[in-house]
Amino acid sequence: MRKLVVVLLSCLALTACGDKRYEGDVKFKVTKADSEGYELALAQEQPVDMISDWYSGRVLAREFSDPVAVGEVVKCHVTQEQVNEKHISTRTQVTNCKKA
Repeated sequence: MRKLVVVLLSCLALTACGDKRYEGDVKFKVTKADSEGYELALAQEQPVDMISDWYSGRVLAREFSDPVAVGEVVKCHVTQEQVNEKHISTRTQVTNCKKA
């Protein structure tokens, strides 16, 4: 019984035992901007518990509370969920962006 508890706690600590979801606020730097949205790159160390790496990504302008310029740092709410769909392993949603 004791070994089972140790194994379960280790599983929770290392992999969250199948909890394939990340949610949190992340800082990004705006690298490109146009009328439809912004390209973002990480402006901080990637959170350890993010499901997949963030290289860069496009976020629609409607997700920003105010317009921002290239070079500015913003904080956005990121939700990632592991899915098993054709050609998609992680679904990422970026919302509620504002100047940091």
